[in-house]
Amino acid sequence: MFHPLPFYIGLRYAFSRKADNFGRFVSWLSMIGIMLGAFGLIVIMSVMNGFENEMQRNILQFIPQAQLTTADHRLSLTTYPSSIVPANKHIMHITPLVTGDAIIQSPNNLTMSTMIGIDPQEFDPIVPYLYDGKLSDLKQGKYNIIVGSKLAESLNVSVGDKLRLMVTDASQITPIGKIPSQRIFKISGIFSVNRDIDQSIIYLNIHDAARLLRYPDNTITSWRLMLDNPLAIDNIVSQSLPKNMQFEDWREKRGELFQAISMEKNVMALLISLIVIVAAFNIITSLSLLVMEKQNEIAILKTQGLNRHRTMLIFIIQGASSGIIGSVIGCLFGLIVALYLAKFGLSFAGIPLPSDVNFQQVLTVFLALFLLSIFATLYPAYRAANIQPAEALRYE
Repeated sequence: MFHPLPFYIGLRYAFSRKADNFGRFVSWLSMIGIMLGAFGLIVIMSVMNGFENEMQRNILQFIPQAQLTTADHRLSLTTYPSSIVPANKHIMHITPLVTGDAIIQSPNNLTMSTMIGIDPQEFDPIVPYLYDGKLSDLKQGKYNIIVGSKLAESLNVSVGDKLRLMVTDASQITPIGKIPSQRIFKISGIFSVNRDIDQSIIYLNIHDAARLLRYPDNTITSWRLMLDNPLAIDNIVSQSLPKNMQFEDWREKRGELFQAISMEKNVMALLISLIVIVAAFNIITSLSLLVMEKQNEIAILKTQGLNRHRTMLIFIIQGASSGIIGSVIGCLFGLIVALYLAKFGLSFAGIPLPSDVNFQQVLTVFLALFLLSIFATLYPAYRAANIQPAEALRYE
């Protein structure tokens, strides 16, 4: 059976039982290090991707992902209709929005939250999470309100109870000082997302919210843009707008949280990469030892016509074989664990570890380790190719 000479000799050096025990031990360490690095990178990145998706689904889904508004946060529907929103394939839905911060007072407690004034006839992501009441209860002029379960618990209220909403941004000047705009609202529904959204957002009719904020007729805060991928917000806010218009997005209130997740993912990837770098140095060490040990054999092969390029190829194959095998095994095991992580029931601080495998990232990890394994062999292979037969065999 035909074997290309460099491959035959390189693989024989890599897997021969007669090889130097120390060199073989270092070579095995290299393979294990690269395998663990590949495994760790894929699992860690998949878990962090899962956390990003969980946060996106449980937080960004409910808050305004992007808004088109003016500097004073007031849009006249006659002057700024929805047609002013630039066309973009990432915008899934456009709805009018009235929003602002409000102080909420119950007979037992006082807190602050963000009110979202919506049209109950329009789609809203909160609908599937309503377990008491329905969105259609937010009828104009009825002054009903839908609150989160944590907020209802902290205020010690339930459906049918009344709350006082006060908005300091719409205060009036009176002889006794500034008095915030306020109104009594009746709780018509409760939702539960099991996140801080349950505490930080309340829903009411868009016209009732505009009246509480003392907006003129046919005036809203902004046009709310629902996106297919809120994390790719730059695709939206980079568009040109008419004069006096501006974009606002989720990063103003939630940007630091997602920046922290992204930074943590990068730091974890860097720490795991150190294992791979150490493994790459082990490849250099083991291959350099092999070149020193095989100087005579290299010299004999050269006297028989083996050229420099084929000499380099022998040691590239020998050194890269451990790295490539480690990369393949590590990526396969990492992919399997990442895909079936939910079935393993693993958790951190009582929170199940989510996982979202990005196959492009897996391919990037494999190719990076593959190339690193080859680059780590170049210097020892170059040294082997420069061995002079006369010098190596002088004392033989």
